[in-house]
Amino acid sequence: MNRITKNEEKLDEVIKTLNQLEEALNNLEIVIPKLKDVNKYYGSKNWFKDKDDYEKGKIKNIKAGVLSEDTVWNTNEKIKDLYDQMKEIINKIKKER
Repeated sequence: MNRITKNEEKLDEVIKTLNQLEEALNNLEIVIPKLKDVNKYYGSKNWFKDKDDYEKGKIKNIKAGVLSEDTVWNTNEKIKDLYDQMKEIINKIKKER
């Protein structure tokens, strides 16, 4: 394989990955308002009432991860971690140019 072919394959991989990242960022932008709604609900009077009712068995047979303190917290932390990771990657790219 010559230099051109090797570098062409590398460029193709970079372009494919950037396209996937662009799609993921577009999807994230769409769901962020939904996360804002969840964060408003989380810790509200309604959330505490629903959590209490769920724990007492008054609410059954529904998926209720939103009532778990860890799930909402971890989701917000994951966004912060991904943000930090993106900043690090951008800084690496800037340094390598």
